[in-house]
Amino acid sequence: MKKSVKRILIIAIAVLMAALSGVSAFAEVPYESYTYWTDVGEQAKAVYNRPMYTAEFAFDAASLKIEPLSAITDITVDGEGNLYILDSKSRIVVLSKDYELVREIGLIAEKEAYEEAQGLYIAPDNTLYICDTKGHRILHTSLDGVELFDIIGTPESNLIPDDFDFRPTNLAIDEYGYTYILSDGSYYGALLLDENMEFLGFYGANTVTATLGSVFTNIKNRIFPNNTKLENSAKRLPFSFVDLAIDDEGFIYTSTGYTDKERKGQIRRLGPGLGNNILGSDEISFVDTKINTSYNSGAVSKQDIFDIEVDSNGFVYGLESAFGKIFLYDASCRTISVFGGGMGFGNQLGTFGSVSALAINNDGAEVLVADKSTNQITVFKVTEFGSLVKKLITMTLKGDYAGAKDGWEQVLKMDSNFQPAYGALARAYIHEGDYDKALELAKKGYDRATYAIAFEYKRNEIINDNFVLIFIILFAVIALLIVFLVISTRKKIKLIKNKQLSLMFATLLHPSDTFTEIKEKKQGSIPLCIGLVLVYYVVTILQTLKGGFLFTVYDVSTFNSIWIFVKTAGLVVLWIIANWMVCTLLGGRGRVKEIAIVTCYSLLPLIIEGIIRIVLTNVLLPSEASFLTIFSAIAIIYFLLLMIMGLLKIHDFSMGRLIGTSVLSIAGVAAIVFLAITIIILVQQFGGFIVTVVSEILTL
Repeated sequence: MKKSVKRILIIAIAVLMAALSGVSAFAEVPYESYTYWTDVGEQAKAVYNRPMYTAEFAFDAASLKIEPLSAITDITVDGEGNLYILDSKSRIVVLSKDYELVREIGLIAEKEAYEEAQGLYIAPDNTLYICDTKGHRILHTSLDGVELFDIIGTPESNLIPDDFDFRPTNLAIDEYGYTYILSDGSYYGALLLDENMEFLGFYGANTVTATLGSVFTNIKNRIFPNNTKLENSAKRLPFSFVDLAIDDEGFIYTSTGYTDKERKGQIRRLGPGLGNNILGSDEISFVDTKINTSYNSGAVSKQDIFDIEVDSNGFVYGLESAFGKIFLYDASCRTISVFGGGMGFGNQLGTFGSVSALAINNDGAEVLVADKSTNQITVFKVTEFGSLVKKLITMTLKGDYAGAKDGWEQVLKMDSNFQPAYGALARAYIHEGDYDKALELAKKGYDRATYAIAFEYKRNEIINDNFVLIFIILFAVIALLIVFLVISTRKKIKLIKNKQLSLMFATLLHPSDTFTEIKEKKQGSIPLCIGLVLVYYVVTILQTLKGGFLFTVYDVSTFNSIWIFVKTAGLVVLWIIANWMVCTLLGGRGRVKEIAIVTCYSLLPLIIEGIIRIVLTNVLLPSEASFLTIFSAIAIIYFLLLMIMGLLKIHDFSMGRLIGTSVLSIAGVAAIVFLAITIIILVQQFGGFIVTVVSEILTL
């Protein structure tokens, strides 16, 4: 106990002294490594993970003992691990795999300058391509820059628009000799050239998703054009590629930078032919909520992946533009780790002022990031943990679950926050036949796909082992129900002797008679109505908390039972009030009590459906979810029919008048909600005003 108190005091004193000196107590940590847990709620959550890469060292022109660099615009690595650094002033610095100076390249073939060139590429035949963006050309030269093989300008083709501005920024060449070139600002896609540098067409252009609303807007803008509308229509052009890379299988990976507010599909894998995205729903959508919540900066809105690399095992490395963070994705598009950058100043190892390029060396064992504000290159090296994780992910994606099992158990001991480990281990236990353990691990890792596989095996196992017993129980239950129904019908046995309770349940089978008694005989119970609403509220909560793992997605930290109460009980109360107000004005005969009883009694199908859903979601698979959909649709239709029959009876309306008043009642509910929100805001503002006035008076 004394040791704990002493430790707390020491930490408190350290934090206090750091605060007094104006220095963060954790200033020695320039960045943190984290990853994202998915499928734990509506939004992926950032969690700390054990570093997979650490910043080992950084170097610049001074450490290399060469003339200062003007601005690093790109870096690339050849097959032997040599690093090529592109300077904006017609200069390329070549370093060995140990990052020692090998040579410097100035003018190509002693005559061709390439100021403000944006891209370097080393082809499979060990020749060098320089994207001379400002010069509207590509220089093809030897690795030492002595021989100039070709100068590639704007391709000549009728397929290229007359106003096309050829400003090459990146290129890549596949194993068949086809060249893919990105031009700055081009939304047509990559220019595709054959092995003879003949233009074949544009490849893999992004598309604009059209909605019904956007179609009508476009039609209206064409009929009634103005400068503002024309400017907005230009913004609907497809987003242009900002980088591309080729994997070992010859597939093209593209980075689109900004796509939309949700940043969907910023990184795509394009197939042959027309260049369609073959990742499908697994496309990589850039997300970094941690930065959005941790840093209050205008640069947050500019966050995008603008540079990508792919290693031989399909791991994708993306460099983020605003804070210089490196995002590591595996071949199944999962975020594995985020590291580096983050502060935006570049004054500590691993942080950057303005990143300009990314490269990988030794097949991803090293990640290099160029900072054009300091003209430094930082080298991140894979850690023992990172190397183990990448090896295990590769084994798992190839189906070697058993071989990776021990490794994944070691990973979880090292870092329990590493989500992919749970699903991978669960699949290993499925392979061994231990379905209970597989279910436990898959649930911990929120891996619903693996959980469904284990659940199906476990369910089949239970059915096969207890088939006779299950059959006997079902037969006995059905037989007893039939016998009971026959006897109760003949002897007119009533299970529910309470008249009001019996009337409530009679709504399900005899709604017309029930609503007649409610209107003409003043039957119905308000206490039962309150009870039904509370049951409806509780059942709605239980559908989330006790529903099957395969069918429920919620975050414990953000789950709000009060909000559910508002959406259930609150909505019922608002409907009753709004319907009474509207129908009273329009000649409806229903009283508040009658409207409340009809509304609450009509909730019975939804309550029963909710209870059955809780049971079914714990025994069904996602592939069997159609049963739930059908059952839910029947319950909603039944609820609406009961409401219609009840309201027609108590208000004595025609169907047309009922529809009209119902629409007005819904509008009334919206109006009440709007007024309530307005009042709350006004009260908050008035309270803030009072606090401000009081504080001003006290300071006088």
